Amino acid sequence: MRYRRMRAALIILRAYRRFKVKSYIKDVNRKFKNVRSMKDHGKHIKWPTPPKVLRRFEEALRSFYNRWWVWMLIKDLTPEEKLQIRAKGDTLEALKGQRPDLGLQRTWEGNYLKRDSPDTASSFTLVSSELQRKDKFMRVLFSCNVRKINRFHKAEDRAVLITDRHLYKMDPLKQYKPMKSIPLYNVGSSPLCC
Repeated sequence: MRYRRMRAALIILRAYRRFKVKSYIKDVNRKFKNVRSMKDHGKHIKWPTPPKVLRRFEEALRSFYNRWWVWMLIKDLTPEEKLQIRAKGDTLEALKGQRPDLGLQRTWEGNYLKRDSPDTASSFTLVSSELQRKDKFMRVLFSCNVRKINRFHKAEDRAVLITDRHLYKMDPLKQYKPMKSIPLYNVGSSPLCC
């Protein structure tokens, strides 16, 4: 008699657990059924509380949903915009909150020396086109004025030009004369202070 009661209790418990799992999956399905047609793709929807047995499943489901949501946002972007989004994400992860403003709201130009200082832009353009002719790089990825601090704590103004093939150190006081050229495949890392 006791065996039959125990077996009946286990069958009821198993049926209850199955019911909880099915009701959770039906609830998620009902809530997220029309997210594709919603304006925010279901970001405002509150997730139902999963049973204990489905906690890890719910984490994976949220991860799938977040990836799909991001894909829905970026699928209509141009390839240039997608590259910029990827670069901003990589930068955000690399700097890990060291800089309060990364300029995520604005577009990243890349060639800041040409854009930011109109009085020196002509000399920089001449030097960069001469380097392009000589080293045969395709495009400028990044350029800006920097402040170099040597081991004796002496600060000097420099300019950095990064192309698809080389990294150049330039002297802005001497009409952006190239001081050093390093092929990108030789660059492992570069120290950065924000």
